[in-house]
Amino acid sequence: MKKSILILFFLILFKISFVFSQKNSEKEENIAFTCVEFRAGYGTNIFGNGLKERYEAGNFSTSAGFLASLSAYRKFKKINYLNFGITYKSLGASPSRGDNGQEMFFNYWGASVCIKYFPFDKNAKKGIYLRTDYFFITQFTQKYRTTTVKNFDHQFAIGNGFAFGIGYDFPLGKSSTMLTVGLEYELDNRKGEVSGIGDKSFQSSNFGILTGIKF
Repeated sequence: MKKSILILFFLILFKISFVFSQKNSEKEENIAFTCVEFRAGYGTNIFGNGLKERYEAGNFSTSAGFLASLSAYRKFKKINYLNFGITYKSLGASPSRGDNGQEMFFNYWGASVCIKYFPFDKNAKKGIYLRTDYFFITQFTQKYRTTTVKNFDHQFAIGNGFAFGIGYDFPLGKSSTMLTVGLEYELDNRKGEVSGIGDKSFQSSNFGILTGIKF
């Protein structure tokens, strides 16, 4: 069911972009520009090796919460269809509850270099886009709490990762401001410490739905 919804979402975006590009017969001047984008939405975590073992053993509920990002992009005059940028992204998950009074708190942030590709707009301003991010630094802190015995445990790790996304930038009137919506999937690898254990490798991913303003 989820795959069908995603496929339908992508098809609708491509159809809108095609119709828009057909109707827009005016050639805009190809210029360089810089823009800023703020987005917010919902993200859900998918835990891999080093994290899923405890997550599954404790029968924790879904780890998800508020996802936000802040980006700055540069469009170069001689490079069509592309924006190059930097992004700061963070996720604060609400408490996940497991067996025997256990709770898990997951906080994440990352900094990346990114590329946005606008296949139907050589000026790289509007329409459907594909994006990819390389997170040269990504960090999480994860805390466990057993309320029945007041026991606390802590995990910390830092590493890198990749993200892939698709979305659409809608012009708001005749101004340069855009409404942006998109879906993203991120995969991270980190190394860190676990209370009472020491260094360990961690893998995790997250899926997010984001909307915001680009200006």
